[in-house]
Amino acid sequence: MKNKKEQKTKSHPKNGKRAIIESTAAKAEKPETESKRTIKQVVIEAISANNAVTNEELIAAVKAQFPKSAFKESHAAWYRSQARKGLLTGTPIMIPSHARRQSKAAN
Repeated sequence: MKNKKEQKTKSHPKNGKRAIIESTAAKAEKPETESKRTIKQVVIEAISANNAVTNEELIAAVKAQFPKSAFKESHAAWYRSQARKGLLTGTPIMIPSHARRQSKAAN
């Protein structure tokens, strides 16, 4: 009679690893389609097209491409900050101060 260790090594895996390996091979054979578009790409395009883009315009651009996105004003501000520093594209983008700051100075 076989001991428990021999029985375990010769039996089929219970977690279905064999099926996963086969499905991964099938995925590798498929020709790659167009790469997926990201929120970062949408924001870079919006800022490049108009340096004075508002948070609302950035949110609208992102929501048009990604309707289920939780993209909000704080995210737009973060992307704008990263673009100013050059961390999005590799080169700093000249972006004028946000309109909200200018309106506070006027009061």
